[in-house]
Order: sequence, then C-alpha cells, then structure tokens
Amino acid sequence: MNYYDEIKNELLNNKINRKVKSYSINKNDLDTYYNVGRMLSEAGNHYGE
Repeated sequence: MNYYDEIKNELLNNKINRKVKSYSINKNDLDTYYNVGRMLSEAGNHYGE
C-alpha cells in the first residue's frame, strides 16, 4: 500500500467534493433568482389588467 498516493487521493477527492457542492449551491441560487425574476416579469406584464 502506498500511503502517499492514498493520502493524496483522499485530499484531492475532498477538494473536488467541495467544489462540486459549491457549484451546486451556486446553480441552485441562480435557478431560484432566475425563476423569481421571470415570475416578477410576468406579473409586471399583467399589472393594470
């Protein structure tokens, strides 16, 4: 067993998982704000009817 490679892989996997989680959070925020903006735009189009 090569401990150096095992430790390196563990640290790399941790770093990759953190980036993926960060991406997921940012994507979720972007989707939410896009949907809210779209709904506000649609509501503005119907204002005054």
